[in-house]
Amino acid sequence: MLVQASRKLRARARSVLAVPALLVSGLALGACAPAKPPVDPEPSEPETTTPAPPAPPPPPAPTPSLYERLGKRDAIGGVVDELLGDVLADNRINKLFDKARKDKERAKQLRARLIAELCVVSGGGDDCGYDGKPMKDAHRGMTIGEAQWNAFVEDLTIALKTRSVDDALSQELVHKLEQQTKADIVTPGKGKP
Repeated sequence: MLVQASRKLRARARSVLAVPALLVSGLALGACAPAKPPVDPEPSEPETTTPAPPAPPPPPAPTPSLYERLGKRDAIGGVVDELLGDVLADNRINKLFDKARKDKERAKQLRARLIAELCVVSGGGDDCGYDGKPMKDAHRGMTIGEAQWNAFVEDLTIALKTRSVDDALSQELVHKLEQQTKADIVTPGKGKP
């Protein structure tokens, strides 16, 4: 019996010692166990403000006026200088410019007004400073016919080409000139061909 009692005691001692060992190994196992995933927070209330609409694209750059594309007042002045030389040499229309040919002050005034008129026609706005009579009044009684108008336009086209103005710009200027002034200058059925 003593042997039996001694065996029981040993068995009990082992079991008592085994419990703390199991506890320690369980803690160690827990420390090596993967971490639990974080808990998602409660979803927040949806935002009550609406996002701002995207900004509109910037407006396109304005298209330069014909006046700007021609080179503005100085370039038009160069064209007018060429034009006056051509007009005064053109026997089809040079008689219309006799007063300017004979009087330097009138020639300066004609030059300034031609520059201003082409400036206005090409869209120069405030840069133009036209101070002459309206076209209809300035050409009243001159009986300018279609042939004379065409000669002037031809001389203008030559002056533009001499000054290296692009053909498309030249045509645009002539078209605008015809639209804006021809009816005020040309007397239908009048003038020498």
